[in-house]
Amino acid sequence: MRQPRRRVNSRALQPVAACATMPGKMKNGSRFARWTRRVAWGAAAVFVVQCIMALTGPPRALVDWLTCENLKPQETPRTIVVLGGGGIPSTSSLIRLYYAAEYGRNMTGTTFVVSLPSNIDPERASVGRMRDELVMRGIPASRIRMETRGLGTRDEAVKVRELLGEATIHEPVVVVSSEFHLRRAVLAFRRAGFSNVRGLYADNIGAEADFRFAGLRYGVWNNLSRQAAIMRELIALAVYKVCGWA
Repeated sequence: MRQPRRRVNSRALQPVAACATMPGKMKNGSRFARWTRRVAWGAAAVFVVQCIMALTGPPRALVDWLTCENLKPQETPRTIVVLGGGGIPSTSSLIRLYYAAEYGRNMTGTTFVVSLPSNIDPERASVGRMRDELVMRGIPASRIRMETRGLGTRDEAVKVRELLGEATIHEPVVVVSSEFHLRRAVLAFRRAGFSNVRGLYADNIGAEADFRFAGLRYGVWNNLSRQAAIMRELIALAVYKVCGWA
């Protein structure tokens, strides 16, 4: 006897496949949405902090920590090391040389070291012009030595130690650099073996006259650039700590 054909409900099969995939998609979608919201809120918080700091400036305690306020020179150094911030002329290098010359001009028996990498004859390179800048400001050329091999702050510290010799590592040394770079420089010199390192930071001097709305006209942009420099140095310090260079 002929059996009746069974009818298959195709609609009943479709939701099964859909249900098998929907929970995972919904879970991944909700997770992505949560992280998107967190990133957005984090970016908004950073933006608000930056706006506030643009008006008020970075926290004083953080600035003092980066500029090594507790490590100012307390005795006549045996060596003053000026780390080059760029070629000559450049704002960072010229400011550092100015501060170094003003600080050490009247010292006797103190050696100056100008450090800036160069692949050509130092006499024709920016490191030679760094020496000439110190000479122009009253430092005898016989008291100035040039270091041209260091390719970074940590490498400069190591190469300066090789240049000066092991007998100098326990003598007082003053490192001159830009304000927010100074802590990393001092820590790198300590890690290189110098046991008595102090820091002298070189910073721009503001205008010595009153301007109308000077804080809004110049202060905001100056604070924003300082924020960028501070963030760069905090990241660099973290890298140096991880690598064991500071």
